[in-house]
Amino acid sequence: MKAVLKQIPKLELHCHLDGSVSIEYLKSQSESQQVGIDIEKVTVEQDCQSLAEYLQSFDEILKVMQTQESLIEAVIDVARQANEDGVKYIEIRFAPAFHQDFGLKTIEILDMVCEGAQQAEAQFDLDVRLLVCGMKHHSMATNQAIFDHLGANASITKYIVGVDLAGDEASSPTEAHEALIQYAKSKNLNITLHAGECGCVKNVYDVIQYGARRIGHGVAIFQDEQALSWVKEHDVLLEFCPNSNLQTKAIDTLATLDLPKLME
Repeated sequence: MKAVLKQIPKLELHCHLDGSVSIEYLKSQSESQQVGIDIEKVTVEQDCQSLAEYLQSFDEILKVMQTQESLIEAVIDVARQANEDGVKYIEIRFAPAFHQDFGLKTIEILDMVCEGAQQAEAQFDLDVRLLVCGMKHHSMATNQAIFDHLGANASITKYIVGVDLAGDEASSPTEAHEALIQYAKSKNLNITLHAGECGCVKNVYDVIQYGARRIGHGVAIFQDEQALSWVKEHDVLLEFCPNSNLQTKAIDTLATLDLPKLME
């Protein structure tokens, strides 16, 4: 069955770069950079209780994603895994602010991730595009400065197809970021936003009202018939992430994602 599923051409629209690199990549980068990481900390325990706890594993992963070469190799590594799963189009999202511990500038990070996408396309039978994440716990000025670099050159324009706001939704509601979202819209940037991942259905209403065409996760809509109707009426694409939602306790079972209800 697994082999059959791999043969089906697929799209991957919700893939975090730092959350998707392989263990092999991490070990290789740790050795080549001589940066120690605890492999036990890069995976999530089965009894993980929240998104905030889930996100702690990223701190260890990011230790080896602070150089130009490591960013290029990270994109290639994620694209390789996608290619092996029969993915023909993938959008990989990343937060430039998380890759500046060694002094890389935002434009350098954007250029290197785009270079990784270009090299991955040359090696594998799939199209690679990128989404740039601002972080909900960062200031508007920090996020706005990152968005200002988009369109800086032909490679960035080709490979970066939109922006996102990611991070711990429970501590940072969408309404706090309305001004930044409107700023992104004023620059004609495509917008997908994390919302409704932690059970707050109001965030789903807000992102639709603010003009997002896609929602990352959005599982809270199944708590509210009107929210479900809003998503349908506004033709908003939902990027469901079942494994992640189970791991973060956003849902208890896969049955929570009532797809037949959504397609009525």
